[in-house]
Amino acid sequence: MDSDILLALDDIVKVRIVDFCRAERPFIHADRVLDFNVFIYIVSGRMKIWENGIEYVVDEQNAFFLKKGLHHYGRDEIAAGTTWYYIHFHGGYDTGGQEQGSYFELSSYSPLSAAGEFTEKDYERYIRLPKLIKVDNPRLIERKLDSLTQICRSANDLRMAYLSYGTMELFFELFMQKRNQPVPDKDDIITRRIILYLESNTSRNLSSRDISGHLCMNYNYISSVFKGKTGMSIMEYHEKIRMNEAARLLMHSSMNISEVSNKLGFDDPLYFSRVFKKVMGYSPSDYIKQAYFRN
Repeated sequence: MDSDILLALDDIVKVRIVDFCRAERPFIHADRVLDFNVFIYIVSGRMKIWENGIEYVVDEQNAFFLKKGLHHYGRDEIAAGTTWYYIHFHGGYDTGGQEQGSYFELSSYSPLSAAGEFTEKDYERYIRLPKLIKVDNPRLIERKLDSLTQICRSANDLRMAYLSYGTMELFFELFMQKRNQPVPDKDDIITRRIILYLESNTSRNLSSRDISGHLCMNYNYISSVFKGKTGMSIMEYHEKIRMNEAARLLMHSSMNISEVSNKLGFDDPLYFSRVFKKVMGYSPSDYIKQAYFRN
């Protein structure tokens, strides 16, 4: 069973408790299986925790996640004076779930809707929380955790909601830190080369031969790699970034629908309009009206 915790963007974590602890005497971490996830941030000291047969060494200024349903325990004593924050929370996306089978992993490759216009489908993504990470800005993380701890101890009737959304913000920051320090593998390099090529060719249709010829690689192979990294086919991705560019031009230029269609390499404005509506959720004319009313 994968020990990574996945969070869907259209869900919220449900926090049980946030607290700060100090070990007054040495102890060994509990041997247990929980029905909720655990987040730990070490302020001072060190913990060694085993989960699912793997030992994790959690040092100062490290954040660590334990996944519900997995056996975890300690073998070594945790020293007196060790201090840490912890969050117990429910939540997590099951990639095997039938209802969520259409979700795919959020990555830096996934284009979102243009001009802040997000559709419900844009939220059908999940993030993979870092298992163990040394935080870049410990003072910021500790301030956030202290604030969440105070909220948890307060009498505010909305404290559960504040805790849930505040915890998600904290987790997103850790996710972004991890994502901004990637170690690209071969598939990452291939995917980025494809995206650069697609983004430099928004003004024309591309064929599988164009793409495989540019990369000098078999199209079926690179298509499989790309789908695995982005959750979309190469052609779907190209279509989406072209429509994002169309939305930008419709909103921020004086070009009409036919001119935008022509600029992006569509011979038939009616076909362009159908593709735009499929991707953006509005026809081009309705999109312009929406932009007008917002402004």
